[in-house]
Amino acid sequence: MTLIQITQEMKNRAYEFSENIIMQDNQYDRMHPANVRDLNERNTIRINRTYVGKLAELCFNKYLNNNNIFVNIDDMFTIFEGQENVDDFDFCLPDGRTIDVKAAVFKNHRNLVVPIDQFANTPKDYYVGIKFNCPLNRNDYRLINKDTFTSATVRGFCTYDELKNRRTINLGEFDCKAIPLDNLTNIRMLINMFN
Repeated sequence: MTLIQITQEMKNRAYEFSENIIMQDNQYDRMHPANVRDLNERNTIRINRTYVGKLAELCFNKYLNNNNIFVNIDDMFTIFEGQENVDDFDFCLPDGRTIDVKAAVFKNHRNLVVPIDQFANTPKDYYVGIKFNCPLNRNDYRLINKDTFTSATVRGFCTYDELKNRRTINLGEFDCKAIPLDNLTNIRMLINMFN
């Protein structure tokens, strides 16, 4: 596991993207209406969920840079018109295989989780787990602000096939494929594929 220090620039960039994509109504809304009906509260939760996902991608990019691997991240902050779009940024290996980064946010988040619609409709070759060192005591996305996090750990990775062979479960809001962060493969093995 590798600790990544999160800079203010990373936080600002991820938050600005998240606020723009949600407030412009250009991201698929995975939340069930019954969970949060108040629009302002709903937008806060969606912005913060998007924020931690984008921040996790920036953490992985920093990890790559720290290992002298530099990939094109120009599309990381592209917003496409329409709510049917999902943030589809991938890291790519030289041979074209794709990597999706997944964030584990709160202290009790112990799994790398891929929503089943993403897993079925936009599968990736590899999934990387980033675990934030979250200071919050409750699992409440409303409590997150852009300065909540100062560091994260790259926990490892799994393959598409590893997730495919796991049963589909529901961890609260949606069906997903999940694997414990402790069961992920050492990230060095994936990094070696970049070279």
